[in-house]
Amino acid sequence: MTTQHPLSYLAGAMTAAVMNLATPACAVELDPAVVSVVTPEQFKWRDPTDRVATNQVNLLGDPSKAGELYIYINKFKPGRFGNPHHHPNDRFITVIDGASWHGTGSVVDVAHAHRVPTGTFMIDHAGKIHWGGNKEEGGSYLIAGIGPGGSVEVPKSPGPWAGGDPSAATVVLPEQIPWREHGVFRLANLAGDPDKRGVFVQMLMLPKGGAGFSRPHVHPGPLYTMVLSGTWWVGTGDKFDPDNLTVPIKPGTFVTHYGNRTHWDGAKNEDVTLLIIGEGPVTTLRVDEAK
Repeated sequence: MTTQHPLSYLAGAMTAAVMNLATPACAVELDPAVVSVVTPEQFKWRDPTDRVATNQVNLLGDPSKAGELYIYINKFKPGRFGNPHHHPNDRFITVIDGASWHGTGSVVDVAHAHRVPTGTFMIDHAGKIHWGGNKEEGGSYLIAGIGPGGSVEVPKSPGPWAGGDPSAATVVLPEQIPWREHGVFRLANLAGDPDKRGVFVQMLMLPKGGAGFSRPHVHPGPLYTMVLSGTWWVGTGDKFDPDNLTVPIKPGTFVTHYGNRTHWDGAKNEDVTLLIIGEGPVTTLRVDEAK
């Protein structure tokens, strides 16, 4: 057994054989003590009618509690802009649907907002004033951070526009995601360091064809994953059988892998992109596999 980087286990755990990608005839269930799966249809939105301009679903934690990791989704309707505000701690944001507009500083000038489409990653830095909204299209943000995560509104400045505050936010557009090749898969470190204490955010891209399946392993703490694109195949337990013991996880699903519980995963007939959030330091430990 060896301890590896939290995601680098994939590089050393490739199975070279091309696997049968047929769907198993029998139903497979994941061990609920190992993994929790919440599909978009199971999200408990604050407004079930979805009539409000900004709707919200909490996925993890309580943003009002100091020191606690939280994750939630804000869904925005078109034609709305918020007032300038700031937050007590950094917020890590991934645009998971549609497109919104983002600006900084206390002058709200929609003409100078920047469009942030699906796949954009942003950090709203602690104590820095920013604002945002939507024009003709709606959008959704997945937001993570360490509480408290409230907002403090500030008065709008009359202007004129003077360029905003470039230090208020980090915006990484989809074409700017810092992908790095790791064998057959690709990894992008977006915030934090999984080898160090604190929150980290990564994107992981798994190639179709089964070559990037991880072998059964554990992590010391929980990892939280949003499926951004493609169908992710997940298995639990120490028997590695991607053809018969995996469950398909569709885009938009939120998955929790609990600490010290054996699991494994990968892609089959389409590429998969995952957003992974956790608190470091994180390691990956291979386990002895059942025969």
